[in-house]
This record gives sequence, C-alpha cells and structure tokens, in this order.
Amino acid sequence: MRYYAKALDIVSELVTPATRSVYLSYLILSGIPLLMALPSTARIDELVKPRPSMLSVFTTVTTLLFTIYSLNFGPVHAKLKKTLREIQMSVLAHVCLLLVLSLPYWTVFQGLSGHSIGRVLGALTYLVLYGWCWALGGLVIGLRWPSEIAQFNLKYALLVASMLGTFFILRPLNPLLTLSIWFGEGSVSEQWGFLLIGYGGLVLVFLALFVWVTILLGKREPLTIEGGIL
Repeated sequence: MRYYAKALDIVSELVTPATRSVYLSYLILSGIPLLMALPSTARIDELVKPRPSMLSVFTTVTTLLFTIYSLNFGPVHAKLKKTLREIQMSVLAHVCLLLVLSLPYWTVFQGLSGHSIGRVLGALTYLVLYGWCWALGGLVIGLRWPSEIAQFNLKYALLVASMLGTFFILRPLNPLLTLSIWFGEGSVSEQWGFLLIGYGGLVLVFLALFVWVTILLGKREPLTIEGGIL
C-alpha cells in the first residue's frame, strides 16, 4: 500500500494541468496515422492487410512529436524552484512518461508491421535517448536565455538545423535515419556500425548536456529563481 501511494504521488507530480494537455495532444496526434494504418473494414479479406505507408507516417510523426515535446519540457523546468537533482530527474521522468503513454501504440505497430519485439525495443531505446538529449538541451536554453521569444527562436532553429544537418553529416544522430534501419526490410546486423555510432554519440551528447546543466544550475542563486508550476 505504501508503494502504491508513492507511485500515485510520482504520477501526480508528472501529470499536472499543464502537462496533461501535452500528453493528450501527443497521443492524439501520433495516434492518427496509426489509426489510419489499421486494415480497412470494407471487405473481410482485407482485414489482414494493414496499410504499410501509414506505418511509416506513424514512425515519422511520432518521432518528430516526441522530439518537440521533449525539447519543450526543458525551458519550463528552468523556471522551477527545485534542487539540481530534482530538476534533472523531473526532466528525465517527463520524457519517460511520454514514451510509456505511447507504448500501446507501439504494441499495435509491432503487430501490424510484423517486426520483432527486439527491433521495436531497440528503436524505442534510441528514441528515449534522443528525447532526453533534447530535453536537457531545452533546459540549457531555458537557463541561459530567460526571454520566451529567444527560447522559441533558439529551440526551433536548433531543431530544424539538427534534423537537416544530421541528414548529411553525422547521420547516425538523425532519428529518422536510425529508425529506418530498425524498421527496414534489411538485416539490422549489417548496420551495426551505424547503430553503434548513433547510440554512442547520443550517450556522449547526453553526458555533455547533463554536465552543462549541472554547472548552470549550480551557479544559479536560489533567491533569484522564478517559481513555476509544470
């Protein structure tokens, strides 16, 4: 009973009136292409034939939305009057909850696509690492640039530049390219070098951002922190 109450407390901290709309919009927007990928009910013999083109749309839309929402968790946390550890753990917890809420979608996707559970889990591991990096990046932006206009411009300029830049340079750090390997028709083992660079690169980026956030939060004066509720 004690653990159940503790779990409810954790969930209540993550799902607030502000974040509730974030989670709902993510589930609705990412669920639309998956719903369209379901087999048509027009004919009985078509029930076993999903729409593969919409499955690709689902992975693309879900990845982009996951990145955007993870990025936006950061600046909001920069306003909270909490300790360094509490802010860092809260950012990571929000990203994880975003993924957990979408797991039913990924279960349906796995059934429709026929991919192994291992492939789906490998892709989700990359996705959550990618989201963590962007969440910490958003936190850095929120701590360095208090202006909301500056934050907005920086967030989306970096996002667009990253997506386009990694399509040509450091390609393993592009989530769309990496997920295309996991969900492609070829053997994943043939692309192990690409995946190793991708996962290793994200871990290095994550650690660098984590250290940067730790330094910025350590320098912040407690009395000048602007309170906020996520």
